[in-house]
Amino acid sequence: MGRIEFEAEGLGVERAVDKLRAAGIPVLWAVKIRKNGVRIAVGGKHRKKVFAILRGTCYNVTKVRARGLERLLAAGAKVAGLFFGAALSLALVMAAGGRVLRIDVVGSGAYYEAEVREILSRGGVELFSAPPDDPSALSARILALPRVSFCTLEKRGGVLTVEVEVAGEPVPLQKGALVCPADGLLEELVVVRGTPLLSVGDEVKAGDVLVADYALYGQEQREAEVIARATVRYSVRAEYGLSEEGALFRAFLDYGELTEIHTEQTEKGWLVMGVAHAAVSLNFG
Repeated sequence: MGRIEFEAEGLGVERAVDKLRAAGIPVLWAVKIRKNGVRIAVGGKHRKKVFAILRGTCYNVTKVRARGLERLLAAGAKVAGLFFGAALSLALVMAAGGRVLRIDVVGSGAYYEAEVREILSRGGVELFSAPPDDPSALSARILALPRVSFCTLEKRGGVLTVEVEVAGEPVPLQKGALVCPADGLLEELVVVRGTPLLSVGDEVKAGDVLVADYALYGQEQREAEVIARATVRYSVRAEYGLSEEGALFRAFLDYGELTEIHTEQTEKGWLVMGVAHAAVSLNFG
């Protein structure tokens, strides 16, 4: 059977042996080593109980040594700890294989790397994130960049490769801000470059700046060409002195495609009610 040996120091340290015996712990031997010090040996299985008893006393316990089987068990525990640590590291490495550890933007459109990384980030794809659930949605947004004609996303191991190809001659980007086209409710706002000043669901007025022509880098503000699009929904109520079919066709010419359409006959013709969607974009595809 293994044992542990330890030294205890303190005034009246001899009484430590009595405390252990009173608690039912067999003391194998005890030797006084100096005026206020004693070396004690007990069975290894009593280790936790011994320290629990002496922790609440005024004795200072030092130089704990394992002997016999107890020493072998301690060594085995150390080896098991190393094995567990290695197994855990291996598991973490394997788990990391399902994460994005690097993002490479390649192809003739690689100069769009900053915009591509921003699109990925808005889609929840960043370093150490899971790969995209719907790569086609991200590809569609990248394809909306000026001159981009082809885009694929492929993940191998921990590397997500985004291939971007451009076609045609470079077209200079228009300068300025993206401005609201009508009074209503901001229904959609997609920003690739620039700083959005309003959010989807906000009430807007015609002429409001939706996306400003600058980008923020920490506290620094730098001029940037806007690449963005927006859609504003607003209510339509128009009366036409025509047949119902003619009134609907004329409303389509005036406002574009309407949703939530209702018609009502009036003394002069037909009243068309519905929701129109005004779209605006700048350098977006």
